[in-house]
Amino acid sequence: MNLYEMILSRRTVRRFRPEPIPAKVLEGLVEAARLAPSAANRQPCEFIVVDDPACVAEVFPLVHWAAYIAPAGDPPEGERPVAYILILINHKKTPDHGHHDAASAAMNIIYAALAQGIGSCWMGAIERDCLNKLCKVPDTCEIDSLVALGYPAESPIVEPMKDSVRYWKDTLGVLHVPKRSLAEILHRNRY
Repeated sequence: MNLYEMILSRRTVRRFRPEPIPAKVLEGLVEAARLAPSAANRQPCEFIVVDDPACVAEVFPLVHWAAYIAPAGDPPEGERPVAYILILINHKKTPDHGHHDAASAAMNIIYAALAQGIGSCWMGAIERDCLNKLCKVPDTCEIDSLVALGYPAESPIVEPMKDSVRYWKDTLGVLHVPKRSLAEILHRNRY
């Protein structure tokens, strides 16, 4: 699969097989994030890899999963992430920026993971204060977001958007994700 095909095939995954991800693979995902574009090359992003099973279990309740279909969108026991990468912005390196850098880093993590058969869910609906304490995040840093990781136990399907952006599960438990059409969002030269 080439990069373009991989981008088109990417889906958010919220159900994972209980197989650990090797530490070297997780380090490789951070390496991909480290090399993401950075405004003015300030490189304010830092990362915390959470892969110890006890710590992973402590992070899980601090993440708000799939609000549109809660609680059906919450990964059940045995299908939860096996690792997380917290994306931090170090404000000593950039006092007024960093969120675009964090988004670029997150996408590099997501695609590097996908290239290795690892599913991901990029999360911003998280309990930052609790995560700060749990992961001992210094005051100079803020948690931008996190990426939940694991080998996929589901295969969400893209649907043409009709009336709503809300994703849904069918009677077989398959997640359907509506997306706007290219014709709806593409403008040439002017709006």
